[in-house]
Amino acid sequence: MSPEPPPRTVRGRGGRQWASLPGHGVRRRLGGGGTRVPPGTTGPARRTHDRESPVSETSACRVAIIGFGPRGFGCLERLAVEVSRRGSGRPPLFVTAHDPRSHPGAGPPYDPDQPDGMLLNFSARHVNIWSDDNTLVPPGERLDFVGWLGRYHPGWAAGDAFVPRRLLGSYLEEAFESLRAALPPGLEFRHVRGVVRDLEPAGAGWSIRHDDPSLDLAGVHQVMVATGHGTWSANRGFDAWNRELPDAPGTRRIAAVYPVVDRLSRDAVPDGAVVGMRGFALTAIDAALALTEGRGGTFEDQGDGIPRYRGPGGREVTVVPFSRSGLPLLAKPGAALVKRSSELTDVWEPLRRGILEADGLTPGALLQRLHRAGLRAVAALGGGVSRPAPRMGGVGSSPSSGPLRVMERSVLVASGLLPPDEGWARGEAWRQAYPAVVSRAGEGGMAAAFPAAFARLACAMERYAFGPPASNLARMVALASAGRVDLGAVRAPRIRAREDRLVLVGATSSYVLDVLVNAVIPPPGVHEATPVLLKLVRRGQASRAAGWEGVMVSPSAESIGRDGAPTPGLSIVGRATEGWVLGNDTLNRNLHDHTRRWAQRIVGESAVAVPESSRMTAGAPNG
Repeated sequence: MSPEPPPRTVRGRGGRQWASLPGHGVRRRLGGGGTRVPPGTTGPARRTHDRESPVSETSACRVAIIGFGPRGFGCLERLAVEVSRRGSGRPPLFVTAHDPRSHPGAGPPYDPDQPDGMLLNFSARHVNIWSDDNTLVPPGERLDFVGWLGRYHPGWAAGDAFVPRRLLGSYLEEAFESLRAALPPGLEFRHVRGVVRDLEPAGAGWSIRHDDPSLDLAGVHQVMVATGHGTWSANRGFDAWNRELPDAPGTRRIAAVYPVVDRLSRDAVPDGAVVGMRGFALTAIDAALALTEGRGGTFEDQGDGIPRYRGPGGREVTVVPFSRSGLPLLAKPGAALVKRSSELTDVWEPLRRGILEADGLTPGALLQRLHRAGLRAVAALGGGVSRPAPRMGGVGSSPSSGPLRVMERSVLVASGLLPPDEGWARGEAWRQAYPAVVSRAGEGGMAAAFPAAFARLACAMERYAFGPPASNLARMVALASAGRVDLGAVRAPRIRAREDRLVLVGATSSYVLDVLVNAVIPPPGVHEATPVLLKLVRRGQASRAAGWEGVMVSPSAESIGRDGAPTPGLSIVGRATEGWVLGNDTLNRNLHDHTRRWAQRIVGESAVAVPESSRMTAGAPNG
């Protein structure tokens, strides 16, 4: 590996100098119409307009965005829009985005390098990373996802298609480059490629501490934490569960699935291995497909909704998934069923209106409303449900048939080969009502008043509403039918040691494991997999909502501290706030308004001159 390059000096208009630090992806527009070359590319880049001289470190408002996936991108975009609207002569903004990954804007779930078999579980028409009022980026570059697919990947451009996640990653990555080239005068940006380990108050601002101390920054006025999905790493999360297992050095343990090209390579998971898969949801489906289709297996359409799996020959992996409940996700409905349901406005509009307007709505009362609307929808579409309205205690209980049968029926309903049933009714009612539920339950609403009951309801409904595309669930059925996915220990097996191997002991079968893969992503909220946020909570600079792991924030994303007041200079958005803000796992920019309000607040406050005694320093020592 080549040594770290020395700092280099960028000379701007009027001879001003700014040293760029090793590890910092520097976004500079040179005075006199300089050009930008994106990192990792060669050749001519797009011409950009002239840049004012580098910002003064004593006059700029310094903003740090921690995490730069889609949510971090949204933060930068909203700052750019707000800066472009203010008058001249205002103090500039100096923005740093701190994220170790090489794909700014995309984040691990949408890594552009992952295989095609890993599909989004929402249709392309729901994705537009751009704000409606962004006039900085030319219209030809400010495309929604369907428009971008139509230009570059027309085979996937149907609005209701569930497309490979890598394509969304490429869309997000290109959007970042377009935004970076269009940032307005008065806003400077750097991408700091490093892992943040702590945020420390320092005088009137914050210090950003990294695993690599040479990347540390001090004197930051505003910090936005937008870290999204945490990752299980040493001594955190997965390892806490892992430590409870027997010692068995003959079974390799893999702490995370992504990126699959590295984590689930043949070196990590040899051909012929028996693989215990902790988890039975979207990540486990990705892992199973990576270990089968990703190694040369194929699926042949048989015309009945369920394909036939044909292996590549030779020794193949056997995947043995397991979870606490053993319950599978249900398939997202296909385009035809989505269209038919969307026409039932006489069912869904009263449901949404009733949720928003009902007095004293409880989770139990919400469940009854969902059930009645689901029954009406099923009847309107020619299906039938005979079961009585569920009680809160039984909403997520085990189905009477086994998981393979549940998955198969769900695929056939979603594909229109069977009429809608109870599972579809629950999922569709939750999907249709979701914006109203988020509005009614979040930020001190029903989720705060009934945290345990609402969490139980939301968890159960997500299994019905937010599962995989029917095509991927059909592949899982095919893999199970072919013996490549074995469901014999799917529900809460015991884990024992036999000689040097771990053994899964199910109700009817036992499996000696060559590899154990953790296919459970960190949950939302603040915990061991989000160490920076956990430190903020322990120090009282952030505080959890009662009954939830997520932290409380103001409508403009200010972190609410232990004393009940906003913590100066600290804001948080995304999964860390789940329970206080609901529905964070989304690319729907219209579901929440915190980022827009945050940017308006930051840019408005930056109109006040920054004291000259407050300086930003780089490479500050840890202390």
